[in-house]
Amino acid sequence: MSGEGKGFVIDTNVIVGAFFYGSDYPQLKHSKGVLSKCRLVLDLAEGKKVLLPKVAVVEVISVVKRISGDETLAKRLGNALENSFETVPEGVFYELAKEVASQVAPSGFDTYFLTLAVENGYPLITRDKALCNRAREVGVDCLMINEGTDEEMIKAFMGG
Repeated sequence: MSGEGKGFVIDTNVIVGAFFYGSDYPQLKHSKGVLSKCRLVLDLAEGKKVLLPKVAVVEVISVVKRISGDETLAKRLGNALENSFETVPEGVFYELAKEVASQVAPSGFDTYFLTLAVENGYPLITRDKALCNRAREVGVDCLMINEGTDEEMIKAFMGG
């Protein structure tokens, strides 16, 4: 099942990867190929519904600040996230999140992403292999972005 005609839940590791595609931060040099695939995901998501738990904004701000050291950039990208995607308050799906957490035990933040995908029947896109495996355990279609993911797989999965 692809996400054609539907929305997506995109993990912050993909979003942050797309933001830093083309940057020269030393800690990212080894992952340039993966970052280009993250950029493709965001390009293909344009005009499609993307749901994120509201906590994703906080996570992006924190990760961007750690990578770049730039507080202004971190806040700007957090704001861009809120303006570009639908952020859902965690309280809306809190009870289901507890169920998902008890079933497959992802990390706290991952639980919120996975729960949004479960609740809405949306596929999940992530760079986190463990999260992708847990998504499949609860019946969520998941695309794992890594060096082995080719652009045609991404396009087919996203209906682009």
